[in-house]
Amino acid sequence: MSGDAAPDPGSMPWEKSDRQLVRRWLRQQVSARPAVLGRIEDLHRKASTAAFTARAAKKRRSRQDRLRATPVTDLLRKSADANPMYLTRAGVLTAEHILELGAGKLRARAGIDANMATKWVSAAESVRAGRDGDGLPAAHSRDWVEEDVQLVRALLVLDSVETLRHAPHTQGLSYPADRAKALLRATSWPRWKLAPAAREGTMRSVAELAEWVASGQAEAHLPQVDSHLARHFAAVQ
Repeated sequence: MSGDAAPDPGSMPWEKSDRQLVRRWLRQQVSARPAVLGRIEDLHRKASTAAFTARAAKKRRSRQDRLRATPVTDLLRKSADANPMYLTRAGVLTAEHILELGAGKLRARAGIDANMATKWVSAAESVRAGRDGDGLPAAHSRDWVEEDVQLVRALLVLDSVETLRHAPHTQGLSYPADRAKALLRATSWPRWKLAPAAREGTMRSVAELAEWVASGQAEAHLPQVDSHLARHFAAVQ
């Protein structure tokens, strides 16, 4: 056990000094949290950010590919006054090209009125709108583009680090500090004053944690965590 011993709830009176002693000991357990746990949490934050970024890039690529693959002849099919021949004769062939030009340049280039130019732009915008599946890799790896590769890699890294973070040995190593944080909340001054009936139970929990820390069970998980971390790096590099 690090620092001051935790108070024995069976032998110490319920006085203000008891709470202060308990909280000092609990803070010591939080401070003693192994550095490897912070490293794992940092890896998880970075992996989560990378996966989010890769998914956003995949969505952008999906929308861009859809614009490039959609011919103007597929737009405004139900509009009787929309003749795509005006656009194709002017070299405007895809939804992407419409958006590159915008309504003003499209009007001048294709020789159409402002109202019709706006309709074509709106139709192209609907193609660019997000759709289900935009953030997913292509079903077959042979069809993957760079964004698919990066997304799959980011997800594999995230899955590996999540497995590491939630592994039983990682949770066992983290238990004393995590439990101490919860007990610090339970021994806050408002709770101590307003919920006197809960004090005895809280002190029993502190004593149980003290016994668990003294047993060395947490430290016994450290070699497994280090080994799992090494396997994670070997797998994702």
